Amino acid sequence: MKIQGVLFDKDGTLIEVNATWVPIYREILKELFATDDAGAEALMQKAGYDPATGKFKAGSLLAGGTTRQIAATWWPELSGEAFEARVHNLDHGYTHLVRDKLTPLMPLEPLLVELRGMGLKLGVATNDSHVSAKAHMAHVGVIEHFDDIIAADTVAVPKPSGNMIRKFAEITGLPAASLAMVGDNHHDMEEARAGGAGLAIAVLSGNAAREDIAHLADYTIESVADLPALLRSL
Repeated sequence: MKIQGVLFDKDGTLIEVNATWVPIYREILKELFATDDAGAEALMQKAGYDPATGKFKAGSLLAGGTTRQIAATWWPELSGEAFEARVHNLDHGYTHLVRDKLTPLMPLEPLLVELRGMGLKLGVATNDSHVSAKAHMAHVGVIEHFDDIIAADTVAVPKPSGNMIRKFAEITGLPAASLAMVGDNHHDMEEARAGGAGLAIAVLSGNAAREDIAHLADYTIESVADLPALLRSL
């Protein structure tokens, strides 16, 4: 079936994950735990930061987990309202840091204009929160190109349940088999399979190396810059 819609993962696919989130999380944790750089990095390691590379490990919570999963790693003793307050703070309390650090992987406007010119419906499927994901796409100036932004808190179960594929199919009226899921994490490829997407396309612009993800994908490309040419070739 011809591909008629594309769902993009956000961090590592559209947004430069390490240049953006390593310094942001470092500052957040220093403030929340009243610690120094070393203390913040120790906390990040619990959620998947590799100090040897300065990057998040492929498949880790920091690479593809939800805010709730990350918060549970840092505050395992909390529950109820206290835990929800931490989740809310992570999602809403640091927009000033995001504005300063958020870095797209490339100029996204020309890419998205080209894809829409090919008649494709476009969406974002992220395990980030909806409020954060919308703010990030607005901040880099491309939110109007997406038919929907689907986040961990807008589906019953986040990636890799398949719910995001199914929701985008419902929103656009397209068959799931006509959708391509594009991402840098094994959760993205598993989301494509679980949701019945027509294609799972891996990008190597995040934290997963080719050997981490290519075997899970139908196609592997260096970055989303190569996506229009790939789709035209099919």
